[in-house]
Amino acid sequence: MSENISTIALSYGARIARLGRWMEVKPDMGRPARKLPISKAVGNSPEFSLTDQDWKKVEIAYGQALPAAVRQSIVDTTNKYLEWEVFERNASALRPAVDLVKSINVASNNLRQKLSRAGGDAGAFAQSVIKENFHSVHFKKYSYDQLFHALGDVISSLSAACQTALKEIDDPDATFFREGASWDDWIRALTNIAEENDLPTAASKAGNRKSDVGPFARLVAELQAHLPKEARRHANTRLSSAIYSARHPLKTTDEP
Repeated sequence: MSENISTIALSYGARIARLGRWMEVKPDMGRPARKLPISKAVGNSPEFSLTDQDWKKVEIAYGQALPAAVRQSIVDTTNKYLEWEVFERNASALRPAVDLVKSINVASNNLRQKLSRAGGDAGAFAQSVIKENFHSVHFKKYSYDQLFHALGDVISSLSAACQTALKEIDDPDATFFREGASWDDWIRALTNIAEENDLPTAASKAGNRKSDVGPFARLVAELQAHLPKEARRHANTRLSSAIYSARHPLKTTDEP
């Protein structure tokens, strides 16, 4: 994993198609609040690797021997998780951007109404004196008699663009970063690896100190011990319930 993270951030759009499974947002998946679909980080992405001794500890915790091919699959999927987690963590919240678009939409509608109602002698004079002092490279390219009418057309387009943008943001199929989504994807990928190799995957929905968290949760706990601290999620005593939630996300209202 020697690729510089800043380079990955700049090519985010192109990588989404190739790694879409890791960023996929489904409408029926209950997830935390969305973040902006753009993010950046500086430095090299962290690399996950284990020594033979480390793998023995993983196998003891899991209670299962892990063949070389399974180990490699775990390494690959964990490195993919680390590659995306840093961007998810550094992405800004979506709400401020949504609020800004809404406020621009409101402001543009208010200004358009002001311009359309600027009639009579007062409106004619206001338009005339503003036009004499109005300088715009864009408007110099076109001939117009009524400044307020020309501005109204532009502002109407701005308002329509804001409304369309809000609909696109609200589209359940739109792709955004979400807090914890990469971890959930990692858990599902590890689950697939276990299932494909007839290894234990059971995880209790309860997942508390008084219940056995199960071998799969112990596997995740041991793997997480070798991740950067900021990439670890959920205390070991809550891993089982977090794993269950990752596999069975609830349908919730999706707020920006």
